[in-house]
Amino acid sequence: MSMLAALHRHRPRLAVSRWSSWLLVIVVLGYLLYTPLVSVPFANTQKSLIFSYALVGLGLNLLTGLTGQISLGHGAFFALGAYLCAVLVGNEGWFYLSAVPVAGVVGFALGYLFGRPALRLQGLALALVTLALALVTPSVIKRLDGITQGREGIILDIAEPPSFVSLDQDQWIYYVNLLILVAGFVVCERLSRGHIGRSMIGVRDNENVAMTLGIRPATVKTRVFAFSAAMAAIGGVTYAYAIQFVGPEAFGLDLAIAFITVIVVGGLTSNAGAVLGAVFIVYMPSWTQEINQSAAGIGYGVALVLCMLVLPAGLIGLVRIVGHPLVRRVPFLGPNR
Repeated sequence: MSMLAALHRHRPRLAVSRWSSWLLVIVVLGYLLYTPLVSVPFANTQKSLIFSYALVGLGLNLLTGLTGQISLGHGAFFALGAYLCAVLVGNEGWFYLSAVPVAGVVGFALGYLFGRPALRLQGLALALVTLALALVTPSVIKRLDGITQGREGIILDIAEPPSFVSLDQDQWIYYVNLLILVAGFVVCERLSRGHIGRSMIGVRDNENVAMTLGIRPATVKTRVFAFSAAMAAIGGVTYAYAIQFVGPEAFGLDLAIAFITVIVVGGLTSNAGAVLGAVFIVYMPSWTQEINQSAAGIGYGVALVLCMLVLPAGLIGLVRIVGHPLVRRVPFLGPNR
């Protein structure tokens, strides 16, 4: 088998023992909890952005990876969450964490209302309809200048750490965003592995067969779209925490493409892949820009093309390529150990 064919071959999840899974979780969380204490504020802000984009990627993974529906419009729900946070917390003085459930509920409701008619479409037609949503978002924000302050945007100073912790604001926001991401990751894992996950996969693979099993494809697709919209809105709230500014130019077509990049590069159908994809879109432009100012876009595009041609399973596929031989050769890593 050629190397290219080996990279293209589908590989299942890594089958590891329970204790080694928990050890990996402990190590990763330990690193994530320690790193903001020794990082500069800019680095903590970058990591907080990764958590924000990963939340959107988790929702899109359920919608696109498991249900098979392509959406390019989740930047609109992301902007919704960011502006809800800016207006309610920054302007109206609400407690900053209250923006999370509000954005989740409003995002779910609007996602349901938009998704119910839109999901009658399939494939490219659905992608174009949601693309239109992404294209009009900056214009709508500018039109509502009485609420959003139009082109000027809204400058924030929110999410101050409580007095009983000796943390800087960037460190506290990092931990808040991390906690929200962990909660979102756990929920998405439960959904994707349970009965709901099997329903989504059934709708993606064959709607007619799914209907014979008692699954209502329209209901499944609409609810998943609404849930993914809620995840995007919550991601927008955490974005506002991290950046401390919201403006219309941040929520254009580039953001819509970035969100699709998260799940494609990270790996469709994998929640861990959504997190890896978020790491990619935050750090890749910075790495290429260090080489040459004009190389940022080129490097980003080349990486995408290589991922699609060489590694269609995304970064999580690369992890599985390396991980499967390791699990087979190291006895105590395998299952039933």
